[in-house]
Amino acid sequence: MPEWPKEKLLRTGPDLPMAERIRRYQHNIRIIRASGCVVPTFSMVDTLDPAEIEIWFADKAFTTDRLDRLMRRIADLPAETEFPSLLIPLEKDGDQ
Repeated sequence: MPEWPKEKLLRTGPDLPMAERIRRYQHNIRIIRASGCVVPTFSMVDTLDPAEIEIWFADKAFTTDRLDRLMRRIADLPAETEFPSLLIPLEKDGDQ
């Protein structure tokens, strides 16, 4: 069974210049592949193409920002605010 190479992976945080982030990301993909592990495509893009990696970083930043804004809006709602259950369909006009 392959072992995840966490000690060999490099950080790719947004504080780094994009070229360095891409270089580190490519390093990480190579290390993951060499370890025999599968690149977790739900959290990473499995490519060495710099353009695709940059788009992936931009998409992740957009998604993170969108979620942060949503969480701040929800946190600002009054405590008594009720949310519909995701498991119970909302009633439509005329349904009863």
